[in-house]
Amino acid sequence: MPREKKKRGRRDEAKTNKRKGDETVDTESAAKRLKSDGADDEQDYQEIAISGDAGDDYIGFGLEPPPDAHEPQEEDVFHGLLDPQEQEYYTNVNNKIVANDFESAEDRAIFIAAVQSETRGKELKVASSQSSSRYLEKIIMLSTAAQLRHLFSKFLGHLAYLVQHRFGSHCCETLFKEAAKHVGKESSESGGEDEDEDEEANLLTMEQLFLRAAEELEPNMGYLLTDRFASHTVRVLFLVLSGESLDDASVKALLASKKKEQLETPIHEEGEPIPNKRIVPKTFRGALDKLIHSAISTLDTTYLRALATHPTGNPVLQLLVRLELSNAGKTKQLEENSVFKKLLPDEDLEDDTESAKFISGLIYDSTGSHLVEIFVQRLAGKTFKKLYKNILKPRMSSMAKNDIASFVAIRILERLGKDDLAEAKTLLLPEIPILISRRRTGLIKALIERCAVRGVDLQDLSEALQAEYGSVAADFLPKLLDFNNLGPTAGPEDGSKQKEKRRTDVHDSLLAQALLHAPQTDKVVQDSLLAVEISTLLQMCQDPAASRVVQTALSPAGSNLQFRRQFVPRFYGHIATLSQDLTGSYVADALWTATDGLHFMKERLAQELAGSESDIRQSPFGRNVWKNWAMDSFQRRPAEWRALAKGYDKQEAKGEVAVAGSVAGSAAGSGSAATGVKGGGNPPTSEKSAIQLARERHAQKKVQGAKHQQRTPARGANAVVPTNA
Repeated sequence: MPREKKKRGRRDEAKTNKRKGDETVDTESAAKRLKSDGADDEQDYQEIAISGDAGDDYIGFGLEPPPDAHEPQEEDVFHGLLDPQEQEYYTNVNNKIVANDFESAEDRAIFIAAVQSETRGKELKVASSQSSSRYLEKIIMLSTAAQLRHLFSKFLGHLAYLVQHRFGSHCCETLFKEAAKHVGKESSESGGEDEDEDEEANLLTMEQLFLRAAEELEPNMGYLLTDRFASHTVRVLFLVLSGESLDDASVKALLASKKKEQLETPIHEEGEPIPNKRIVPKTFRGALDKLIHSAISTLDTTYLRALATHPTGNPVLQLLVRLELSNAGKTKQLEENSVFKKLLPDEDLEDDTESAKFISGLIYDSTGSHLVEIFVQRLAGKTFKKLYKNILKPRMSSMAKNDIASFVAIRILERLGKDDLAEAKTLLLPEIPILISRRRTGLIKALIERCAVRGVDLQDLSEALQAEYGSVAADFLPKLLDFNNLGPTAGPEDGSKQKEKRRTDVHDSLLAQALLHAPQTDKVVQDSLLAVEISTLLQMCQDPAASRVVQTALSPAGSNLQFRRQFVPRFYGHIATLSQDLTGSYVADALWTATDGLHFMKERLAQELAGSESDIRQSPFGRNVWKNWAMDSFQRRPAEWRALAKGYDKQEAKGEVAVAGSVAGSAAGSGSAATGVKGGGNPPTSEKSAIQLARERHAQKKVQGAKHQQRTPARGANAVVPTNA
């Protein structure tokens, strides 16, 4: 039977309704149609509505959305495209911001206000644009509190769509971060010239905006946790509501992956204070609890554990556990609806329970092991002891040898007390040869550092390391740093190839530095430095990683004075050569502090530098060494240089400051007595004598001269700051 002839069907009808002002929306365009098995008729289809931008890593838990869940509407799905003129406009805006050629901060504020005015009514289009969304993020970073409130209010009602959008999610994330800085400060901040007073008065406060955002996203939290784009924005919202720092290094790893594009932060005015703490209203705590409850209330233990190994869900789960264990108190983890209790419902955490099997599987998983690290770091002491005794302790040996689980083992060593640490060291000692053969030195370094802090004996560990790296002093450090296969110093032609060949692994260098810092293992490295050949020592000084070991050994301390007395003469005749090398110049700088208390050695090295003045001045690295050693004073004002080298300037500065303080106290006492104020100590005098005034002026000049002579040595990425600096 022939069908009725219609012009473009429902699409034409929708256009007609739209022209007539009908706001009825056809939701079938938001549905994806899947053909059923064995259906030949083209009308036999199943209609499945998929909300959000579901990627390959999306987990469908098979749960029905709540009745009041937000369903994407047609106006949420597509907000239009920017025309070429508008795209060119925002490109020019970005160029202007990057160039930062504003005459003043006021001009920049006027420019941002004009851009904000031009963006009104197009906020959602710009946020959804592939190119202009990046520019909007930079504009957000430079916006005032009132401008952020205006943009925030425009995003409300569309957040469920924007946070799942590939580009809009980044704008929401940046908006949350910047708006969090102004929470509770609206009364003390001006709204800006682009806002009318009436319009600004009608805007919600930052606190109200965040509460509205949390309320809008709350019904959808179950699937936003694993959404490819929304999960990042949700993490930022969690942190804002919790009051945690957004700039902490451990938190940044949970917010975004290393692959995320890092936009350059616009330049702020010099001297502008950067607030370390922000205001967190009490209402945020309740909103956070509601969000977390909405996220996990519909998920049982099986589904929640699926997030632990999910690449997108794991960071969110880490953050939820971190916030719960850090801010909610120790009793929160024992509640039935807590994240921890759902993940590990077995209270005793026995080895044969399901919770123990779950933890054991996570330890060796590249994604799930991060969650175990959070448990180790954040759990209450009583719960951690159960976890360690029943599950982690029996697996310490196997964890240490595994590429992934070794990081969990390091976190465990950092948490253990003295007795447990000594027992763990005993368990790990038989595995030292395997760890060294696999170059797994990070765990050995952590074990040495923690034993030194807790006061655990390291003699047996030192003997185990000597057995592997060589009991002969001259062989120990070269083997540790893999310097055995080095030939003679390279010539000018093959210098780059030789330098590339002798590059030391950073982890080996860190292990050697840890041995130097521990009181029972430092002698092993010191004896090796005294026994190696001079050519090998110079190669170490010119290697980026190995030179840090030499600098650490030269750091002055009361316990290594005798070692420095023997080690510094090994650089006689070579300091000028080291000064002209990029890496060796840092060792030359370290020799200045290494000769504290050994003035005759410092003067000998300074004479060698003066003898090679022409060559040193031609090198940019040598000029820094020349400045740090105050060689101009050495040649022109020897007495002043000797006072500086012996540290007399510092002693005099401290003494003069004390004298000035006592004189000021005396003056204050005399002044109070003159005005009739009761005070103890100094006899009442009406005015200062001429000799007192002269002494004060002399003391002030001494202090100012000492401050003027204080040197600011040039430093770089390869410099090691002395421990007493």
